[in-house]
Amino acid sequence: MRLCARPRRSASDRGFTLIEALVALSVLAAGLAAIGQLGFGTVAAARRAETRLLLTATARKAFTALPGGQALGGGALTGEIDGAAWRLQSAPFLFAAPGAPGDRAWTPQAARLVVTGPSGARIVIDTVRLRPTGAAQ
Repeated sequence: MRLCARPRRSASDRGFTLIEALVALSVLAAGLAAIGQLGFGTVAAARRAETRLLLTATARKAFTALPGGQALGGGALTGEIDGAAWRLQSAPFLFAAPGAPGDRAWTPQAARLVVTGPSGARIVIDTVRLRPTGAAQ
């Protein structure tokens, strides 16, 4: 007769082995690393989007502050808005217009605006402005 009987344990009741615990930890570490990398990528993308948004807003302010079509002329204008430097280069827009050359009331002018932020990020906007035909080149 047995006075102190121990319950018998089967193979499934023994718990984890050291190798099983290490494998579980490595799987957990790989998952956390992937989540961390995704988080850092999202933060970096948000910073780039914010920088682009600020540079675009500065470009709009620079275009708004430009003189009228007659005063712009050719050449370059520079300035600074909100800590970002901008440079506008303008030149006659060369194209073959339909109709007689003296028939136009407006002359197209190519304009390139380059805005450089404090961090060195840049945005370049190419556009065409219309100037009255009698304006000085």
